[in-house]
Amino acid sequence: MDIDNWRLLEPVKIGTMPLRNRIVMPPMETIHNNADGSVSQDTIDYYAERAKGGVGLIIVQNTCVDSIASRSAIGQLRADSDHMIAGLSKLAEAIKVNGAVAVLQLGHGGRETNPECNPGVQNVAPSPIPSDAVGVMPKELTIEEIEAIQNAWANAARRAKDADFDGVEIHGAHGYLICQFISPKTNLRKDKYGGPLANRAKFVLEVIEKVRAMVGDDLIVGFRMSGDEYVPGGLTLEEAAKYAKMVADTGKIDYIHVSAATYESFPYMIAPMYYERGHLVHLAEGVKKLVKNIPIITVGSHNIQTGEKALQEGKADLVAIGRGLIAEPELPNKLATGKIEDIRPCTLCNEYCFSHLFKALPVRCAINPAVGREATFKMTPAAKKKKVIVIGGGIAGMEAARTAAIRGHDVTLVEKNNKLGGHLIEASAPEFKGSIKDLLGWAERQINKSNIKVQLNTEATPDLIKEANPDALIVAVGSEFIVPAVPGNDKPSVVMANNVLLGQKKVGEKVVVIGGGIVGCETALHIAEALKKNVTVIEMLDEILVEHEQFHRQVLMERLEAAGVEIRTGWILKEITNKGVVCEDKNWQTHEVVADTVVVGMGLKARGELVEKLKGLAPEVYTIGDCVEARKIGNAFEEAWRTVLLI
Repeated sequence: MDIDNWRLLEPVKIGTMPLRNRIVMPPMETIHNNADGSVSQDTIDYYAERAKGGVGLIIVQNTCVDSIASRSAIGQLRADSDHMIAGLSKLAEAIKVNGAVAVLQLGHGGRETNPECNPGVQNVAPSPIPSDAVGVMPKELTIEEIEAIQNAWANAARRAKDADFDGVEIHGAHGYLICQFISPKTNLRKDKYGGPLANRAKFVLEVIEKVRAMVGDDLIVGFRMSGDEYVPGGLTLEEAAKYAKMVADTGKIDYIHVSAATYESFPYMIAPMYYERGHLVHLAEGVKKLVKNIPIITVGSHNIQTGEKALQEGKADLVAIGRGLIAEPELPNKLATGKIEDIRPCTLCNEYCFSHLFKALPVRCAINPAVGREATFKMTPAAKKKKVIVIGGGIAGMEAARTAAIRGHDVTLVEKNNKLGGHLIEASAPEFKGSIKDLLGWAERQINKSNIKVQLNTEATPDLIKEANPDALIVAVGSEFIVPAVPGNDKPSVVMANNVLLGQKKVGEKVVVIGGGIVGCETALHIAEALKKNVTVIEMLDEILVEHEQFHRQVLMERLEAAGVEIRTGWILKEITNKGVVCEDKNWQTHEVVADTVVVGMGLKARGELVEKLKGLAPEVYTIGDCVEARKIGNAFEEAWRTVLLI
């Protein structure tokens, strides 16, 4: 792929509106706005930061069009009342003054509306078919109600225009109301809005007509659609492309934004790290083959490489990068200035962005703690330069050292091993963990480019700390693997998960993995897929992956099943023998599993005893990361930032 001249950085025009580049921030709900759905200062700061970062087009998150039944998510932004115009105008201004084009997405949840959003109001839909993901029977819309919703869309668009947005995007994707009219699975109507595709498309074509008539010819009117619903009986690419052409042929739409899926097929919509980046580009390509007269936007876990490839291969005209711009607001500017290696890479973990929405929490980011707190979480120069020693070169220690150096401190990073990275080294080893490998590479580059003094192969003894005499000591000594306290745990057939992942230990044909958490299951998948071995996972709980992000859990379980990994839950390991393992279930029944190799993947525990030895060795001592408690990457970054901001 020739990327010497990045097409991502080329100017482009949508309608009559010029964009400074082809990078789009797609609509992603944040719950940064006020509880009543009005724009908050946090919302303004969040979008302004991405506009400053150089993105060409920002499509502001899904915004409801009426106050009856359209509000689909807790804390959703609203354009259903003129009371919202003032706040929306401040938001549009903040985006535009920083050089980006501002478009507001307008949507109606239909049957996929969270019933808690509209108390006392029944969900509505083209037909009374409940969503498996929501579990609420919707009411079939009457013709009068359909017309009222269409008019609400037009009035919401008028409010966006009054707020000085550059345009609106009609949300017709992800199983929401427009998608429900189009889908043969959810539209069983017998009137003019049901039956063949041309009839099912009437609803959205009339919405487009009314929106365009309301806002005039100068405003951008875009359309977002699902190129495939990925549900049995749902919309597929073949029919979606024909439908997209109908939309384009109205002459009233300025671009089509091709996404995918519904609430019932969520992993395709907001893909976990186990999917390939750019996994939906073929849908944009399929639409583009029939739609020749307006730009097509591709979305789907893109980074700059997959996005550029899509443009160079002619599969799309613009590229939406969502979570990548949450993690790295400066992505376009860094690309434009040749600082590609400094782009903080999204890991696609979904832990703090997407999953927060299901908990009614404001969106954050595992590797960018400033998200949603742009005004307060800033690495500004410290009032006083201090001598800071960071003990531990895992991701918590690396991030603490990096941010302390940014604040202007004299930083030394001490690591007892010969390489930085801690547990991310083995965690990034499987082929399906490329996003973690990218993060580790970024962190290493930032340390290498800084003035941080790195001491590898160095044990952080109390004498070493006393001799260095730091003003502040950050203890990030991490965690270690849990070893089962059972007979036979020292047999030659027993190996630790990290040694297998790093290729330091071989495994036999039949492998038992002890532990059904993320460590055990990812190790089991690696052994089954990459090493082609027969694998059984033993887990004492009733389920595996109980603390894993829900859609990562779903996809990982599907891959484990496809790879032939056997899962035994509710089994307690009692002994490791020369033939394998002996377990006991909840009914005290004994089970023997034959294995050549027993891999321990029970998870991690904090190195608490080492923390105790380092207490009181500096005027300021802080403990962060896994040595507090073995947890996730997001905890490491959050604690590193909070600590450094105190120093």
